[in-house]
Amino acid sequence: MYKYLLLCISLMFLFSCEDESNTYEVGSSWMDAQSKIVMIDTLTMKMSTIMMDSTITSGKRVMMIGNIQDQTFGKVTSSSLFELTPSSYSLSSPSTAVYDSLVMYLTNTDFYYGDTLKTYKLAVHPLTDRIKLNNGYLYNKSNFNYSSNSIGNAEFYPRPNTDSSYVKIKLNQSYGQALFNTLKNSDVTNQEYFLNFYKGLALVPSSENNAMLRFGINSLYEVQINKSTKEKVSNVVRMYYHTTSQNGTELVKYTLDLSPSTTLQYNKISSDFTGSELANLTPQNSIPSTSLGNKTYLMAGIGVYTKVEIPYLKSLKNLYENYKIIDATLSVSPVAGYYSNNFYNPSPLYYYVGDKLNHLVSNYTSDGSTEITTSLSDSSEFQNEHTYNFSMRTYVNSILTETTSSNHNTLIYPSSYADVLCGKTVFGDAKNKTNPAKLKIYMLGY
Repeated sequence: MYKYLLLCISLMFLFSCEDESNTYEVGSSWMDAQSKIVMIDTLTMKMSTIMMDSTITSGKRVMMIGNIQDQTFGKVTSSSLFELTPSSYSLSSPSTAVYDSLVMYLTNTDFYYGDTLKTYKLAVHPLTDRIKLNNGYLYNKSNFNYSSNSIGNAEFYPRPNTDSSYVKIKLNQSYGQALFNTLKNSDVTNQEYFLNFYKGLALVPSSENNAMLRFGINSLYEVQINKSTKEKVSNVVRMYYHTTSQNGTELVKYTLDLSPSTTLQYNKISSDFTGSELANLTPQNSIPSTSLGNKTYLMAGIGVYTKVEIPYLKSLKNLYENYKIIDATLSVSPVAGYYSNNFYNPSPLYYYVGDKLNHLVSNYTSDGSTEITTSLSDSSEFQNEHTYNFSMRTYVNSILTETTSSNHNTLIYPSSYADVLCGKTVFGDAKNKTNPAKLKIYMLGY
């Protein structure tokens, strides 16, 4: 009897706990135990290469200068144009000051791509137009004229991030003397007046180059000016002049710096796809990945980006009466044969929700304000396992909860859409044989 009574009590306890044991919490919702989590990786993805009309290249505190040419992107050329601001609009002891020289210093940061084993050439040209912002920005296609006559030239072997990473360009003596005389006469009292005479400079690469270099504005770097002197310099135009001491036997040396503007400076970048894999790409004509050997392309400075469409995403709603998206990840990989540490693989990558006209609708954020970025996961020794992984859960949820079709898609950008200081890459689409793109969605249905 005792054993029978104990068995009955145990059975009663078991049945009383059944409802509780058959449910579990996901987020704030209690789901029935009959539900299950499935992984879906068979949704159709349409990928294509698009080109924007123009790209913001101002306000980056960086000068991109050079040429590159290859079968993939054709020929890309970048010059940097900027306004100069003098540290003072007057000279010390102007009545006795004597002009010596005008020198431009450029500090090459650790970023470059292309062929740095051959001589690199660039020229300095004075602007003939004043630089003016367009709704607060300057773009890769903004156009301001400069003189066809250069006032200085440099020829060197690029050595980024070394003691030889700075470039010294002595500017034309007559140009420097005229600038000196303008300041010596004390007619200039502010920047607006100064710009009437000196609108700025353009740094223009030689067509013989096949490398792109980056020079940092306001990035101090200690360089060996001569055998006995080291100075910390940034991108600056430095005027040297002197006066004589009261006894007339010694020289008193002075410098005056003219610094590139961080606002009224931009990189003028042009592209020519003739003979390249992107020969038919224009802002009006995007190219599906299927027409490019199951590949898509991305290069920030010329506004070439990758677009990802998931046309049948809403069909997931038909799988279960009730559902919850647990996770969703889009993985894209640089294609074998297009992979190089120096030439490709921008980092970080941002991604945005775009409309059918490729306009940006919103960004992906982690807290409503902080943009989500992703870097290349390349710890594996196998290149086909190197990937960029994008969290798509918020995007998938937003599409599934829409009551009408919005035709929204995902646009992949190298760094911020307003940033061009990155490399370039080629992705595989979902049917690429070596580096296929993958979309995995984990869904709880009940």
